[in-house]
Amino acid sequence: MLAMVTANLEPLSLLVISLALVSGGCSRGPSTQTALEARADAAATANFDQTKQKAEQGDAIAQNLLGQLYLQGQGTRQDPKAAAEWFEKSAEQGHGDGQFNLGTLFEAGQGVVLDYARAAEWYRKAAEQGHTAAQYSLAAMYVYARGVERNDAEALKWLGKAAQQGDALAQYAMGERHKTGTGVPRDLIEAFKWFTLAAAQKVVDAATALDEIKGRMTRDQIAEGRKRAEQFGQQHPSGNTAKSRSSAARSDR
Repeated sequence: MLAMVTANLEPLSLLVISLALVSGGCSRGPSTQTALEARADAAATANFDQTKQKAEQGDAIAQNLLGQLYLQGQGTRQDPKAAAEWFEKSAEQGHGDGQFNLGTLFEAGQGVVLDYARAAEWYRKAAEQGHTAAQYSLAAMYVYARGVERNDAEALKWLGKAAQQGDALAQYAMGERHKTGTGVPRDLIEAFKWFTLAAAQKVVDAATALDEIKGRMTRDQIAEGRKRAEQFGQQHPSGNTAKSRSSAARSDR
């Protein structure tokens, strides 16, 4: 089995509207709570209206955000079909997030008829623009032959691009590949590097994998693995920060 990560992809640029309530240990009365909720609802509705106005004027970013508001039911009723329509408008204009989000809907069959081929098509369009979550998702499509023929070389290509840009799950997957020699030469030092980078971004399985392979490595190999991880961080100063995984719809890998 090819090494990929089983994970839920979380929404990348979802517009979340929240109201922080600090009680300070005191309970709030029903009337106060209702007023706060009403204020939050009004703010959400106002934001929806403003976003929709911009979207209808052809703003690709607003179209993508509007799709997310429809999908989440923020400021409006939840409507996956409307979400798909607005994601498509954004995607057709070349907006990477819109393309990726539309791809996730086709992969999940949410708001549209499930269609792996179209999902892969939209993932590719976003991936070619450097969208890391789309690169990872496209790699998964090649691994599991969803909408495309199984192709480990293509999977590795897109997985590598995502990992190089700092995608934590892709880095973990690259570590697994180097650990097992799946599609690449077996190399525990390289595996150590990728696991270290993924663990730094709180991928729990990566920390476990590090502990496991340390027992099979010499001190010099471990030192070299750490050195490579440090060099990666220096060469990609903004490429290994924790990124929020995103998709409009949850998708099991």
